[in-house]
Amino acid sequence: MKLSVFLVPALGLSLSACAMQGSDFPSLAKRPYEDGPAITDTAAPTPEVMATLPTALGNAVDAAVRQSNTAHQAFLADLPKVKQSVSAARGAAPSSESWVVAQVQLSSLEMDRSPSVSALADIDALYMERLDQEFSGEEKGAAAIIGQFREKIEAQVSSQQQEIEELKSSMR
Repeated sequence: MKLSVFLVPALGLSLSACAMQGSDFPSLAKRPYEDGPAITDTAAPTPEVMATLPTALGNAVDAAVRQSNTAHQAFLADLPKVKQSVSAARGAAPSSESWVVAQVQLSSLEMDRSPSVSALADIDALYMERLDQEFSGEEKGAAAIIGQFREKIEAQVSSQQQEIEELKSSMR
């Protein structure tokens, strides 16, 4: 009996939120940017930008960007072949030939992206080290520059991950 005394008003209050008719609420329609990040190319740091960084730091940032770009290009080169294999394996039984080929190629695609993930970890370490130096009052600047390149590498890694996840989900 006591439960129903509290249950009825609680249900009434929770359902009243559904009945609101205001038009100030945002639309739940999918927005263009929710389709996922576009596969982007990260330009190598320009000599002018690199001149603002200490030499060793600039070389490390440049190496991470180049490593990620190289891996991203390999990923993009293999992606159409993998998409074709995954498409052929849709609806196939696990362990069938087309399913196994698609799984092997998906694994190969993940190996293609591995250097990009490693480059992101490297640039993350450089960024955090530089932020620590700047917060402790040592040399100022450079963290923002590293952060820009970090965001570009992260965009590549995110787009690669999204592609792989979509391919995997279509295999289920």
